[in-house]
Amino acid sequence: MLVYDKICNIDRDIFDCCHKNPGTETPGGDCCYDAWVKDLVQVTADWKQANADAQNKETEYNLTVEELERLKGWWADWEATDEKADALCRQLELFTLHLGKVCMVTEKTNDAIEILFCMTEDLYIRVDKLKASYDRLIQCIQCLKRPELAPGVGIMKCIENYGAKLDAVILTRDVLITQIVTALELAYGMHLSICEDYGLKEVILYWKKKFNCGGTCGEQPNSNPNPYPQQQSKIEHSGYAKECCCLEPRISLPIDEDEYFIHLENDYKKLKNEVVQLKKDLDAAKEKRDALLSCKQSLEKAIEEVNPANKCK
Repeated sequence: MLVYDKICNIDRDIFDCCHKNPGTETPGGDCCYDAWVKDLVQVTADWKQANADAQNKETEYNLTVEELERLKGWWADWEATDEKADALCRQLELFTLHLGKVCMVTEKTNDAIEILFCMTEDLYIRVDKLKASYDRLIQCIQCLKRPELAPGVGIMKCIENYGAKLDAVILTRDVLITQIVTALELAYGMHLSICEDYGLKEVILYWKKKFNCGGTCGEQPNSNPNPYPQQQSKIEHSGYAKECCCLEPRISLPIDEDEYFIHLENDYKKLKNEVVQLKKDLDAAKEKRDALLSCKQSLEKAIEEVNPANKCK
């Protein structure tokens, strides 16, 4: 607290604003001037301390903001990677569903082509039997040597037409069966390439497992402050040397459930809260410094007004 009263009017006697007994010490000269000089010394010291505190707070705040920006960028990169990994998992899941439908179609197609092949085989077996019966009939007719059964006459004309059409059907056998076999081979190959072991579907399922697209349902993230406590167990040794190839951090998928990512996210949020608090502290320190500076300037101006040396001039 200052030990002087407020200046009421510059035209009034300057001593009217002073205490009649400003202190135990014997006042020298102007009582207000002496008190204000003492207060100025104290206020100046307080202002210097407040100014130094404000500068330190500002330095700490700026350094913390820089660290926050770096951490934010690093965390944002991992978050973007996690989003891309999730998007990839969704695409793999969708692709797997489509491949499941394709496998069902190819399996049914194989069954259908097998049935078609069996029906075609049965058709030509019957055609071969008809051809054998037709050949025996013609042989019998030729043995009879009847004039009414001469070639191209009467019923023989119908029989010969039937034989010609039967031969035409037999001629289609090689072409038709070849095409059915080709279709069956392609259908089997497609089914094997997509649905069976080492097929496309199994490859997609393999990568889904590698990306851990199913997540770790029911498991709670580890609250261990160490971001990768089991790092040593993940170290792999080269087959040609005994040197350790240790990569840190080694992120496991899904990323948002990895201990390192959780630790990084918590650090970012904690540092963000620290920046908010430092900003409040910095504003308070600047406010205190500015208030003391204003008080210091007011005292300097008041001292200048009542300075006896200036009056003597």
